[in-house]
Amino acid sequence: MTSIKEYIADLIFVIKAPEDGTDLAVSEASRLSKAWFKLSMLLNVVTTPWLLRRGGYRRELLSYAHSFIASGTDPDVAFMAILNKLNNVLNSKLQWINASLTAVIILSIMTGVLAFMVILGAPPIVGLINLLYIPLIHYYQIELAKYDYVKPMISGLAGLGIGLTVSQLLFKLPALMTATVSIIAFGLGFAVLYMPQFLKFARDYLGMYGRVSKAFGELLLVHDPKPPTPRTLVERELVQLWDYAYSRGSRDVVERVNMVVDSFMNFIGQVVRSGFVYGPFIAVSYALMLALVAMLLALHAPALASSAVSSASGISSAASIISGLANVNAIFTMLIALGASTSVIVGKAMHSIGLGISLLPLFLAPVIALMGWL
Repeated sequence: MTSIKEYIADLIFVIKAPEDGTDLAVSEASRLSKAWFKLSMLLNVVTTPWLLRRGGYRRELLSYAHSFIASGTDPDVAFMAILNKLNNVLNSKLQWINASLTAVIILSIMTGVLAFMVILGAPPIVGLINLLYIPLIHYYQIELAKYDYVKPMISGLAGLGIGLTVSQLLFKLPALMTATVSIIAFGLGFAVLYMPQFLKFARDYLGMYGRVSKAFGELLLVHDPKPPTPRTLVERELVQLWDYAYSRGSRDVVERVNMVVDSFMNFIGQVVRSGFVYGPFIAVSYALMLALVAMLLALHAPALASSAVSSASGISSAASIISGLANVNAIFTMLIALGASTSVIVGKAMHSIGLGISLLPLFLAPVIALMGWL
């Protein structure tokens, strides 16, 4: 996950390089970014940025800026060229984010197909493979908020304990239903203290673009402008750009800062939008699996009923074979594992793992309904 400070450091470089030179711009950016700090160290041993072999897109951005500034290009022309380069970088980042989410959707479908192989004897927990895709999502995500996970986790564990106690001692539910109810209780307990944090982020984010645009626009229009309200992590880091523009006072500098901030805010908006658009599609394979299992249970209801007559212990002792191939317990174990893992990666793709844990009740409620069918 990329820290928002890394991107703010890129903006600082783009704004300061045309006026102050690349050396000073790199020095300022290195205060916020580890990547820029490494570049600043390497610049001490090379004569030109073009000799650098590492540094990713920042090395290219630095070399590009150095070429314009060293040749004596007008600062306004140099700024527009560097900003255009940064916009290309941000667009490339967005394409990679969308590509990674598309890959996760495809991989989740393949996992769903693999999970259904339980009818041929595959391990029921094969659905947990979904959790292996979390690093792929995490690598391209941007840190837009910091959450307290300790209190929600404690609340979730308390919910888990309550779920186990109620299921086993009070209602004496079968083992698989007890496990499902307990996981749902954990998700509910976690959501009680996590969702207020997420909803606060959502409220603050929805008004963020307007607040940032107003604060930076006032630098051009108002004699006594007000800095951005640090309600979100993005606004908190953008304050330093506002302070720089305000301290310089030059209309040219203020306009440059406004252009850079506008590009960055559009990028942030597209990143968040991609997560909430692509994320839900990851659950398609799980939804199809629920429908398929429901259809199989309906087709073989007589066999399941005869099994229930022969044993009064409910789901835990249901040894009926669907299509003569699989145990009902294995099918439901597969659904629980697949549903829980899908919930986590859907939440992670949309925003965070915390959101995925909070969605556990929504994803596992249909499993309870299918168990009740028996």
